[in-house]
Amino acid sequence: MILVVCANPALDRLLVLPELGLDGVNRTSRVEVTVAGKGINVARALQTMGLESHLFLFLGGENGNKVARGLSQECLPFDAWPTLGETRLTTIIHEEKIHRHTVINESGPIVPFESSLDLIHSIEKQLKPDDFLILSGSLPRGVRRDLYSVLIHIAHQKKAYSVLDSSGIPFSLALKSIPFLVKPNVKEAEEALGFAILSLGDKIKAVTCFQKIKIPLVILSDGPNGLVVGYHDEVFIVKADNTLRGGGYAIGSGDTLVGGVVAQLSQQVDVKDAIIFGTACGLANTFCSGAGVFNLDMAHQFMEHIFIENYYSSKRR
Repeated sequence: MILVVCANPALDRLLVLPELGLDGVNRTSRVEVTVAGKGINVARALQTMGLESHLFLFLGGENGNKVARGLSQECLPFDAWPTLGETRLTTIIHEEKIHRHTVINESGPIVPFESSLDLIHSIEKQLKPDDFLILSGSLPRGVRRDLYSVLIHIAHQKKAYSVLDSSGIPFSLALKSIPFLVKPNVKEAEEALGFAILSLGDKIKAVTCFQKIKIPLVILSDGPNGLVVGYHDEVFIVKADNTLRGGGYAIGSGDTLVGGVVAQLSQQVDVKDAIIFGTACGLANTFCSGAGVFNLDMAHQFMEHIFIENYYSSKRR
């Protein structure tokens, strides 16, 4: 089973227009409203791959009701606990002419202590050995900053695999509990490690820093520049060949990558093959306007153009 925590879900409102004109009136060519949040994006991607997951989230107000209805319509199973206030609204402005995305996140509601405690207890009851527990996104106000750390400890106790894709203080605190997999992007890794990541050498250094605290699988993403991945004592680079270019929608591609990797690992696929598949899924997501939405056949076609370029041994560095 794959359990997914999406502590800070949202309603995504995508506004598509040719180009945004500042200090003036703009007209959209298309508006899309979808349920979102990093964990929901992961669950949606897993569903496309034919795998069921179970979401754990906090919801409140009419926006929360809309999220709940949307998840039910998409047949995404979930448990939810109440917040004090409205579930947040995320506004995404996509400018088609210049392929630029602007994301405006609301701060979101406050989550009462009782809701956090209920979520922890529910996961503790449902998590089984060899399950995957995915911890995605930011934490809303009112939630203890070490929530992910607590849940990773529970995963260790249950002999399950924990996957961490977050940022800031919750990410840094959770690292101390040694999750099985972490997937920071370059900016998130810089914040956690305290140094600039500008070159390939910097990326390898960052990955080895995570390896030194005994995290088995590290995926450092850098958008179109590919991935640097650490698995136990090895570090390798994942890139697409020159014939492959991404689409115009980057929102949710990292979540789709996580879903693809976990989907494969949950079926005992080799780690390197799982990384290639996840990368292909993330790339396919950039051709769809919805986060976590992609064409599986397209992803399989992309796999032929994604390769592992070089290997390094962290033991020798």
